[in-house]
Amino acid sequence: MNDNFKNEYFGIGIQNGKTPENLGVLWRSAQNLGATFIFTIGNRYAKQACDTHDAVKAIPYFHYETFEAFFENLPKGARLVGVELDERASDLETFEHPRRCVYLLGAEDHGLPKRVMVKCHHLVKFKSEKSLNVAVAGTIIMYDRNLPKPRS
Repeated sequence: MNDNFKNEYFGIGIQNGKTPENLGVLWRSAQNLGATFIFTIGNRYAKQACDTHDAVKAIPYFHYETFEAFFENLPKGARLVGVELDERASDLETFEHPRRCVYLLGAEDHGLPKRVMVKCHHLVKFKSEKSLNVAVAGTIIMYDRNLPKPRS
């Protein structure tokens, strides 16, 4: 019998992504690093040449026109984790990833809007002098999730 309190899953996506190439790279990383699903909010992109593993066909892909529509469909019991360089964000090195969560990244040039950060259950950041490419940032988050660290 499944114990739903021990089962883990995560999804990852971008709100108002800047380029379709970044999305394709994030999808490829998500498939390789164990994401259960991927999503976009706002800008929507078709098949990407850099998604050479065709992740969009391998794991569920969801699209939401607005953050509000996304938030209304957040899986029950999942924690929303915003990835943002913000003084309120926890350091990734000591962050305990929730067992069931959804990671949300913002556009490279604007990040996550304040109204979105307020809705996040957690904010997380990692040491970087400047902002990183959104696909790289998402890949670092997923890599860290796969390390043998405690879960919350």
